[in-house]
Amino acid sequence: MQRDASAHDSGFSSYLSRLTQAPLLTAEEEKELTVAAQAGSADAKERLVESNIRLVINIARSYHSRAIPLEDLIQEGVIGLITAIHRFDPTKGFRFSTYATHWIKQSIGRAVDCKAKAIRLPAHISQALRRIEKAKSELMLRTGSDPTSEQIARELGMSIRKLNSLMQASQELVSLDIRVGDSDSTTLGSMLPDLSAHNPESEIMHSEVIEELQEFLLLLSDRERRIVTYRLRNDDGTTKFRDDLSEELKITRERVRQIEIQAIKKLRQLASRRKVKEYLS
Repeated sequence: MQRDASAHDSGFSSYLSRLTQAPLLTAEEEKELTVAAQAGSADAKERLVESNIRLVINIARSYHSRAIPLEDLIQEGVIGLITAIHRFDPTKGFRFSTYATHWIKQSIGRAVDCKAKAIRLPAHISQALRRIEKAKSELMLRTGSDPTSEQIARELGMSIRKLNSLMQASQELVSLDIRVGDSDSTTLGSMLPDLSAHNPESEIMHSEVIEELQEFLLLLSDRERRIVTYRLRNDDGTTKFRDDLSEELKITRERVRQIEIQAIKKLRQLASRRKVKEYLS
């Protein structure tokens, strides 16, 4: 694998070396070739590309990262270079290379934004982020320290709120499948808690409390157990259940209340001994 990578690097270096063999053009030659290329001459366009490939490579190297191979960045830069050939106006008096730099950077920059991120950012957001990075670098050179958000915002003439919003958009996503720790089988996703799942400890404690409560109910009289069980199953915050029980048991509503109070008192006494008083309070 290392031998293959080395061979690839060597071959790519040779390829770049061949690309940069074409001589640089004079201002007059740029003008003549641009006019010819815009008139449809493929040879003129090819010569313009070959003579400015050094510029493309230098710009591509400044954007190079692990996310995108340098070869791809150069290809994107050439696309920007060709766009510049068709748009360049030689009568304005500018050198072609100066004009082409903008289009090369724009083409490579958009490719980086599109391919290096899981979510593609709009072009105007990406351009604003590059302005922020440029301002940050210039401030660092002037002050010798990392600039604050306030300094960057002031340098760009934008609000802190807008700056922070743009910076949040630039944050990279992290895959949940990324390996963590020393184990190859442990992923970041496997370490995140499932918020929809019940807590096992709470579930066990709850089931134990229910079992003990059922045991306590067996120690009550039939009427007490019936009233308490009915209350627990129909606890809607009202006392309507007493009316239902009064009719069902053929006793007064007040008598239902008295039996209920008596039964709950017994349960609390039992619960205090078993340390589940909180459940019945």
